[in-house]
Amino acid sequence: MHTPSQIRSRGRRLHAALDQVIEQRGWSTPKRRAHQWRTLRALVKHAHENIPLYQRLFKQAGFTPAMLDDWDDLSKIPLLTKHDLRTATKEDLICKNNRDEVRWIASSGSTGIPASMARTEDSLWHYMAWNTALFYDWCQGRPISNGLYLVDMARDSIDYAAADLLRTTVPNSRLFSVHDPVAKLTHELLGIAPEFISSYPSTLRAIALDLRGQKRVVNQTRIIHLTSEMLDAHTKHLLGHVFPNARLIETYTSTEGGLVAWQCLHDARWHIAETNVICEIVDESGRPTDGLGHIVITDLTNTATPILRYRGLGDLARWETEPCSCGSSARSIRQIEGRSAAMLRAQSGVTISPYVITNAIEEVPGLAQYQVVQKLPGVLEVRVVIEAGASKGSIENGVQTALNQALGGAVSVQISFVSMIAAPSGSHKVPLVISELPLAA
Repeated sequence: MHTPSQIRSRGRRLHAALDQVIEQRGWSTPKRRAHQWRTLRALVKHAHENIPLYQRLFKQAGFTPAMLDDWDDLSKIPLLTKHDLRTATKEDLICKNNRDEVRWIASSGSTGIPASMARTEDSLWHYMAWNTALFYDWCQGRPISNGLYLVDMARDSIDYAAADLLRTTVPNSRLFSVHDPVAKLTHELLGIAPEFISSYPSTLRAIALDLRGQKRVVNQTRIIHLTSEMLDAHTKHLLGHVFPNARLIETYTSTEGGLVAWQCLHDARWHIAETNVICEIVDESGRPTDGLGHIVITDLTNTATPILRYRGLGDLARWETEPCSCGSSARSIRQIEGRSAAMLRAQSGVTISPYVITNAIEEVPGLAQYQVVQKLPGVLEVRVVIEAGASKGSIENGVQTALNQALGGAVSVQISFVSMIAAPSGSHKVPLVISELPLAA
């Protein structure tokens, strides 16, 4: 419980961050680009002078800040990997004379490798303000007070930090841990009957499966905000059944980059939050590409542990080059095509997007839950939880037929029937597609 003076102080910080975000959202493209360039140069200089991790990486790459003359020089900054963050000590990641308020945050490890970093309080308030501004957009300027927030309450998560700031405007009684039992979360959701829900796809999928098993639907929910994970077609279909009146809206966020992109309300694309990040899409060699490539981000909001040209998100996407019908001039991507940690491989070595798999399986009747695991090239194990009364033979035939049609026999499929599919130890997320094949850095 915060004291009145703490609430006032928090309110002032949120208002200040909102003022900044509202101004930034009105900037022209030249003004955004000038802000990006100015901030990038300052961050690179700060990292070169004060952050041991970057001093080492820059020296190994033969890079100095003086080499940054224009945007063509961006690729001279060495790429930062998940391995770099994971193996660095706290002393490597922050200036020894740091004077800013900071929180140490750990990633969820959704790419398979957790990593830690320091974030300034100001960067977290900026993150909170951007999400608040987007929430107003989703509610068409009339914010919904009857909300439910399902949050990772691990104390070192960015969502725990965000939930702490969220208490400025949302009562504790509407914040629940995704680590709570599904039955409890289902009970709370039914009791509150929220008009707005913010969650991870995997958490809300588990709740929706529970509700569907009870033959319950939630008609009151109008908006569902999903973040941090890929929303697959199967989950989207399930949520549409259980929450028939809800609009699904996604944001693309990460521990390392904060808010990276948001889903357009008028078009099937994601707008890059260009005042928050510099986003690149690069090929396997780190060169810019107009095709499918790795997302690389530079966080412009955080000076505690600078994130410069970070490839560790593990996500794949491609640029959308056509103007958006909403009128936004922010660059956009057509879709996030999955994590490299979830990309599968045929026996021939051809890469297969997880969306091909999930979209094919989605229409097979009788599936309560499934998970696809690849341990060898060209071989997929599909773990299946069946609905009550469903036929194992029909499901096995349906899954085999759907994947053979989608993949043209490029992989062999093994079906395993299980009673449940649980999250990995130490995580709340239940990934739909897992590749255990070796990954590039």
